[in-house]
Amino acid sequence: MKAELQKLIALQNLDTNIRKLETQQQATPERRAEIEREFDQRAFEIRALESRRDEAKHTRARLENEVVEQRGRAERAERNLMSSKKQEEYTAAIREADSARKQISALETQILEQLEQLEQAEAALKERADEIASLNSDREARLKAFDEESETIGERLANARKERDEVFANLPKQLSGLYTRIKTRIRDGVAVAEARNRSCSACFMSLRPQVMAEIRRGEEVITCDNCGRILYYVPTDSLQADAAAPQPNVAVT
Repeated sequence: MKAELQKLIALQNLDTNIRKLETQQQATPERRAEIEREFDQRAFEIRALESRRDEAKHTRARLENEVVEQRGRAERAERNLMSSKKQEEYTAAIREADSARKQISALETQILEQLEQLEQAEAALKERADEIASLNSDREARLKAFDEESETIGERLANARKERDEVFANLPKQLSGLYTRIKTRIRDGVAVAEARNRSCSACFMSLRPQVMAEIRRGEEVITCDNCGRILYYVPTDSLQADAAAPQPNVAVT
């Protein structure tokens, strides 16, 4: 029975891994869309800066043309003022000149505002020059890496399903049927759980001493009285051995 229980544990581990890989695979379209949205947002921000720069240039040029027109208007008013022979002509010329000078002052203020916006946009674009230059290549590299990762997930999922089928086929029909019934009934799909600290690690219900003793012996399949999951026990020395086992070297990036 201990060997069959080990197969049930292995089956559960495979099912848990398959479920995780399936979740990752199902999320692939949205995760890929997130990458595309990220680059679209960066491109949008850059296009917005370019639009601000171009609009500031065009507005500044238009305002400068209007200043030229108003200066011409002021000069004409000054000439009319010098040549006026009637009081009405004199008064009208003064008003015209004053109006033109006020317009020029207002336009010059707007020109300074546009110049400030232009300088800010150009400074921001200069700061992001490297990003602008590499935006398309970065996008392609990220998407390529993501597609390769997705392909790997697909391969791992196919291998896990194949291994799962083999383990399941080697179980006695009575156990495979029990496992399937529990897995179908329980929402999280976990049919096999560890008995730890005298309780079921899945539902946390305390186990009776007699039941815990039977689980430790591992001579028959014991299920939790509360959730119905198949229970198994990992001896403390096994846990300590696993903890003391040499760990693989992990490169620090």
